[in-house]
Amino acid sequence: MANLSAISTWTLADVQHFARRAGFGLNPTDAAALQIQAPGTAIDAWIDGTGPVYDPTAFTAALATADVVTESQVNASTTDPGAVNVAAVPGPHAFLVDTANAWRNNLNTAQAYLAWRMQHNPHAFEERMVLFWHNLFATGWHKVNNAALMLKQIQLFRSQGLGRFDDLLVAVSKDPAMCIWLDSVLNNAPGTSIPNENYAREAMELYSLGADNGYSQADITQLALALSGWSFTLAEADYVPNPASPSQRTVADGHFRVYDGSAIAPDTRAWYGGTRTTLQNMHRTGTISLFGQTLDITTTANGWAKGENALRSIVTVKGANCAKFLAERLLIHFVTAAFTTQDRDDVATMIQASGFDLRVVLKTLLKSQYFFDSAHRFALAEGPVSWTVRAARMLCPPLTVAAGQTPKGYPAWRLVTNNATTFDQMGMKLLDAGGPNGWKEHTGWLNSNNMRYRTKAAAALALAETRSSNGTTYALFPTSVTADWFPTAPASTQAVYDRLVALLQPGPIPTAVGTAWLAALWPTSFVWDAASQTKARELAFLILCSPAGQLY
Repeated sequence: MANLSAISTWTLADVQHFARRAGFGLNPTDAAALQIQAPGTAIDAWIDGTGPVYDPTAFTAALATADVVTESQVNASTTDPGAVNVAAVPGPHAFLVDTANAWRNNLNTAQAYLAWRMQHNPHAFEERMVLFWHNLFATGWHKVNNAALMLKQIQLFRSQGLGRFDDLLVAVSKDPAMCIWLDSVLNNAPGTSIPNENYAREAMELYSLGADNGYSQADITQLALALSGWSFTLAEADYVPNPASPSQRTVADGHFRVYDGSAIAPDTRAWYGGTRTTLQNMHRTGTISLFGQTLDITTTANGWAKGENALRSIVTVKGANCAKFLAERLLIHFVTAAFTTQDRDDVATMIQASGFDLRVVLKTLLKSQYFFDSAHRFALAEGPVSWTVRAARMLCPPLTVAAGQTPKGYPAWRLVTNNATTFDQMGMKLLDAGGPNGWKEHTGWLNSNNMRYRTKAAAALALAETRSSNGTTYALFPTSVTADWFPTAPASTQAVYDRLVALLQPGPIPTAVGTAWLAALWPTSFVWDAASQTKARELAFLILCSPAGQLY
């Protein structure tokens, strides 16, 4: 049985376990500072992003000016073809793009932007939830073919990812990237037309209930009818010119509409149908029978869109099924893959009791005795994006230090993501899921090929590797062994090992293995000099590549 009662005290190990799972880790100093707080208070603030430690001022300022690779080109110009264009993607921050080489619609740049945010956002839980929801509501750039719309969806996860699940499900269903991804834009079913069932099927099978869990093929068809005509429109302001070539324009935003034959403003275009004075009539009228209930799918009661009542009935009518589905996804991401049926049911009961309030659910789960059970420490294999970002957080200077350095101490994330293949090679092509079922977690992240590329990423992280771009050489992960890793000079090889383990926080490494590493790296006497600092990098590489280094 899952003990969901809250802990009342916690140890440094507890804090670090929590920070790894609910963020991207904390270094020993920051973890010790958090430990002196009462766990309930600290966890609430962590999830809510409240309190002075979560002040976003420096982070927001850096986002407005920081190009994570070509720092020399940074400015806010939208006319200089060689400048970094700060193009406003919907949400509070900018999408930073090098207009000379990688203009807005670029997956590699978007991946770099997200990795940079994950590394430096003081509200780490916000970015952790982005990863969680991006995997559950998996959407792919290769079909959406628009980085701005993909990032709009990511911003949706930040803004609504801790609200009610039924509200989130509706918001994602209205999202332009999702409308393209699962063909809602093609769901044309007025009169007796046959609907496109792609989204309705996945809305139940992958996003809310699970396969064969309380619905039938007839329910899929009926939901598809309810959601027919769900698409989006584009205002003139949503088309953004390329500063380097003003005649070229791309879509930077979209606005949900039901295509029901209603009028549209003169400066508005239909995504499906071009310039029109009225939207096409693609929505089925009348009633449907869903989960044994008759629903009027033309009603706009409660301010809902036509057909929205049908979508919301997944949670209201099939709440027990939906809660079990969510419980399984939350457990395998945050706690353990080895949960029992009783564990799942206990968490599902809690989800239903909360009214599917995700903030309440996550606070209850992440404060619980069950979450902090020793059996769940290092019980999950870490996903490649989280693994890379967490190592960068531990080994690279923090934002306040990096922003003041010349050149700035930011990782060259665009070169790290390497034409959008680096995360893909490690098992998770960020922003470009191969299909609507997303990525398998835990051991699904690990195979011989993925591990081969993890070792390459570990080399970039630990060994001060560089790459050249446009005639300039950049450190992929700028780090100082003496400042970032060892602010106090270690007095022995064991002290070097202990400090790196405290920073990188692998699972338990057998004592004999650590001893053998130290003997191989320092076969004679120890002196903390330049040669030993190079060996410290090699030791960090070994820890990152070890089996224990893949667990969190």
